[in-house]
Amino acid sequence: MIIGAIDVGSNSVKLLVASVEGRKTRLLRHRSAVTRLGRGMDRTGRLSPAAQKHTIGVLKEFRRVCDELGADRVVAVATEAVRTARNGRRFAARCRKEAGVPLRIISGREEARLAFLGATFGRRERRLAAVDIGGGSTELMVGSPGRLERSVSLPLGAVRLTEAILKSDPPSPAERSALFEEVRTRLAARLRFPAPATFLGVGGTCVNVARMARPDGDPEGRRLPLGELEGLFDRLAGVPLKERKRIPGLDPERADIIVAGAAILIEAMRTLGIGSFTATVHGLRRGLVLEAARRPPP
Repeated sequence: MIIGAIDVGSNSVKLLVASVEGRKTRLLRHRSAVTRLGRGMDRTGRLSPAAQKHTIGVLKEFRRVCDELGADRVVAVATEAVRTARNGRRFAARCRKEAGVPLRIISGREEARLAFLGATFGRRERRLAAVDIGGGSTELMVGSPGRLERSVSLPLGAVRLTEAILKSDPPSPAERSALFEEVRTRLAARLRFPAPATFLGVGGTCVNVARMARPDGDPEGRRLPLGELEGLFDRLAGVPLKERKRIPGLDPERADIIVAGAAILIEAMRTLGIGSFTATVHGLRRGLVLEAARRPPP
């Protein structure tokens, strides 16, 4: 079975097309496009017309890719930006009508479950924890491979915090302090579970951090100590955006939000008392593929 999985997030829209046979999955195509669907959401409460148009254009292209590869199913979900926007349901209806993509709005709990399924499927550890840092929200999870036991979804995202706190270029010392304080306060109030030794970092922030720390090769499975991550944060926050975009391993389109994303990752590790994280490119989209493969045909 060939399945196309689409994740419509606050910062980017991502596509994974995979062939599934039994417990084996084979990647056929991976695509990602930054559309900033959640830009300005905290101020207006609505998805902007420009961001909607951009996102629908990307979805049309992704639908075309799925059709060209002979996808038997196309599944798509929308996360924080769409689920909290006053016009989120109307936007989802437009995606189905204009792009042929049946966009399902999922809760933070469902987002965590799918991300954990995708990140931990096939791993050998008995107990795992994971963090998935998005543009509008962050999910923290704990469980066993393929089975989520506890999770928390917080309105802490790289786009959201950048817009709210980081006004200077580069961020001022006061802004950096305010950033960490905001993340620390929100995390401390909600985290109540002990984390196992294996801590997985899911999503664009974690993968880009791993690539910057080791620019050569695949970021999958790369382990990064907290101290090295803190040093990388100082490097990122200490230079202007123009220079940050040239750092090897960092996607230039993510350069303006990577400081906030890295701060969330650092504070999550500090709060849970974790000394290192392991990056994984697997997450929500693989979870969607695995779940779709298990369901009977519509």
